[in-house]
Amino acid sequence: MAVPSMGLTPIVMNFLERGGVLARFPFLTVPTTILLTGCALVFSTPMCCALFPQQAPIKVSDLEPELQEKVKKIAPSATVLFYNKGL
Repeated sequence: MAVPSMGLTPIVMNFLERGGVLARFPFLTVPTTILLTGCALVFSTPMCCALFPQQAPIKVSDLEPELQEKVKKIAPSATVLFYNKGL
């Protein structure tokens, strides 16, 4: 999820350095880098959370024996369970 911010920021900063903006105002280098990285993360994190599935299937036979027993008691016909991968 960090690829856009880690790839976009150096490209923009290089453009600003070659354009002379940061040569004239070198004190703007750090705030500009932080602002660009923050903006990229604000947009890339929700986008990547939406692109990649948050729920994943797992076979009951792949679970630990204790969990297999609990699942068989609750839902004997279940062969696949779904879990939330989170972030």
